[in-house]
Amino acid sequence: MTRLLLAGEDSEGTLLRSLLPGLSGVCEVVTVSLENRAPVRSVTGVAERVANRTGVSRHDTRLIEAVRDHQPDVVLVTKGRGLSADGIARARKMGSRVAIYYPDNPLWRSGDSGGALDRLAAADLVLIWSHRLARALEPTVRAVTVVPFGYDHRWFRPAAPDAERSGIVFLGTWSLRRERFLSALAGLPLRVGGTGWLSRGIDGATGPVREQEAGRLLATAAVGINLLHPQNTGAHNMRTREVAACGALELTDPGTDGTPLRDTESCFWFRSPEELRALAEKALADPARVSAIAREGQEAVIGETYDVRAAEIAELLEAIA
Repeated sequence: MTRLLLAGEDSEGTLLRSLLPGLSGVCEVVTVSLENRAPVRSVTGVAERVANRTGVSRHDTRLIEAVRDHQPDVVLVTKGRGLSADGIARARKMGSRVAIYYPDNPLWRSGDSGGALDRLAAADLVLIWSHRLARALEPTVRAVTVVPFGYDHRWFRPAAPDAERSGIVFLGTWSLRRERFLSALAGLPLRVGGTGWLSRGIDGATGPVREQEAGRLLATAAVGINLLHPQNTGAHNMRTREVAACGALELTDPGTDGTPLRDTESCFWFRSPEELRALAEKALADPARVSAIAREGQEAVIGETYDVRAAEIAELLEAIA
């Protein structure tokens, strides 16, 4: 069984937390947090504790200490913001292979300290969610494999598309583009949850919504809207499968890279605020069609949980261990 050190942001709703249960079933896992001073945590009893050294907050130092103490076969880093290429290289020199699952666009340098591209180039294996990005990274990194996003069924629990549902839900952080599209839905039964919305004057806006509440909202909504950030254009994001798995009809920006959802078959695509408004109005007026398309969407993604993704990742890690 592969001895795995899982490193990354370790808090509710993070990718590390979503992958952890599935990885723990097939690997001997120890986690190390890269967002605060929490100690390394043994998940399956494979490793001895790592001291929570007072005053040590640098991510490179924390990672190297964990590798030294636990001597894992493989280190899996989820994004690794704050780690440097040198930290990755030092971990490799100590005998551990290093893989990075990067859940963003590393070609966009904003919002990620430490040099994302340099960090990925230093790793043995890069896991990326987009085929387009994988092709772009091939000349730079040692090896790259596509692992699309999944959904965490513990938070986003599947519910019957033809159950009693109502209204429209959008969940996500505010952006000017997102505001422009959602403003077109004025007067419709809209609920908007996420950081930055309360001061924007959008109907139905609330503050951040935690994962369990997010899943409940989508499981009772007739329509779930997915507005991709520019770095996800033409592809998908984490919400792609979360909306569909919960049984809501997904209205989304177009995207075929890494998603099984297709326009008019298992979701509906919109390209303008006006088109979004028209699709939302039609959906609310035709519950039978909504539930039929939503069911196709749910069936397309239902098996793509993070437990399944973890099993796929474990096979890739075993191959490089």
